[in-house]
Amino acid sequence: MSANLHASLPASRDDGADSLSVAVDGGLIAGLREPQGGVRAFLGIPYAAPPLGPLRWRPPQPVAGWRGLRPARALAPQCLQPGRPIDSVYAEYAGVQPMSEDCLYLNVWSAAPDADARWPVMVWFHGGAFQQGAGSNPVFVRGDLPRHGVVLVTFNYRLGPFGFMAHPALSAESAQGASGNYGLLDMAAALGWVRRNIAAFGGDPDCVTIFGQSAGAAGIVDMMAAPRTRGLFARAIAQSFGITRMSTLAEAERSGAAFAERNGATGLAPLRELDGKVLLARYLEWPERWMPIVDGDFVERPVREIFADGRQDPVPFMTGWNADEGTTFAAAADAAEFRARLRARFGERAGEAEKLYPCDSDANARAASLELIGDELFASGVWRAARDQARIAPTYVYHFDHRQPFGPQQRFHEAEKAADLGVFHSAEYPYVFGSTAVLTRAWGGADRRMTELMQAWWLQFARQGNPNRPELPYWPQFVDDAATATVMRLAADPGPIDVPRRSHLAFADRAT
Repeated sequence: MSANLHASLPASRDDGADSLSVAVDGGLIAGLREPQGGVRAFLGIPYAAPPLGPLRWRPPQPVAGWRGLRPARALAPQCLQPGRPIDSVYAEYAGVQPMSEDCLYLNVWSAAPDADARWPVMVWFHGGAFQQGAGSNPVFVRGDLPRHGVVLVTFNYRLGPFGFMAHPALSAESAQGASGNYGLLDMAAALGWVRRNIAAFGGDPDCVTIFGQSAGAAGIVDMMAAPRTRGLFARAIAQSFGITRMSTLAEAERSGAAFAERNGATGLAPLRELDGKVLLARYLEWPERWMPIVDGDFVERPVREIFADGRQDPVPFMTGWNADEGTTFAAAADAAEFRARLRARFGERAGEAEKLYPCDSDANARAASLELIGDELFASGVWRAARDQARIAPTYVYHFDHRQPFGPQQRFHEAEKAADLGVFHSAEYPYVFGSTAVLTRAWGGADRRMTELMQAWWLQFARQGNPNRPELPYWPQFVDDAATATVMRLAADPGPIDVPRRSHLAFADRAT
């Protein structure tokens, strides 16, 4: 990391073995010291009781205490989830990890000199469409971000059928009359743990930045919309996801009830007794995927309405998207298939869609279908969240446009050639976390410079709620005005631009 970009960050020091024992909720834990940078790591810390048996599909419960010194030196298993194809670009990101329904654990990395340091805290919300992922992925935990004056926290939350099943009987047993958002409640519980415990690691509980990508960014936006999390964080960064439609509690309950009926369950007890691997296998045969909903409790109203009314948390906000968000998803096979998709999706507006996403040839249709996925699923929701937040708080928007340097022989099942992925969904990870060494790429000077810049901007935002420092390229505060360039292009030549593909995003936003 260039000295000029981090000159104002606190220096770390090795302060002895006793700093590896810390008191947290439940008792004492013992961490370990990483070999470089004076960073102490505390891994696999429980932030809630194991959500097993009768606690399946219940809000996270308090941690049970323990006697003596509990080791915190190994990453905990990720939530049970479907595997990734070995030839996916994301397989290297995630590595091979054990899985368990007992997954409510977090990790802390700190180089703070003592418990009074009050360093800024960054809490990472992992992505994975609420079906996959973990806070223990190598691309998150093997970087150098904690060496630059921040306490880093990553955590796991419940996914898929474990985190987002709604059912009338689950709602009936809840004092709030709600069910389905257990994964979001896990996120809030992790933030509560940070609030109560992070000072012991040298972090400042009043200077917490939540940051996340894709489903993690959706979780960030949901935390901003939820009254229950007010005061648990001071700033927010949402990468590659914003505001989209959420199902209602009634819709989700119908899906959960139908799933239970198909599996012959007349009550909750048989479902709670079902082995987790069996439950996951049956869920993967189900035609729907469960995600956060408007449950009337944690998410009181549609997030889109809350943001439109300016009732979300008025914290400083940084958000943005990548240039080629759709390239790791399934493209239309040919022009005929893409036209059919447009008719099914947009109905009488299909002609308008085809003007923006031309399908006059099979090649153009395949490319346009990927552009539509990127615009509709990711970019338009980011743009909407930014516009709404900018009315009530300082907001900074980026457009990431730096390609990872794939070797000429690298291929992934998402693309015939790795280079065809462009600046794909999640491409920014190694630059933010400083974990390029985790991935097999032909990294060079441009990538080191991009890492320096992105880490400096992210860290400065975490410290001050503003990414700007004199030695960095100036990043203007976002104003949604086509005559004013206020989106920061993160590329070899960074600088302000107008909202990319504005007309496409406007169309996708109206259709959401």
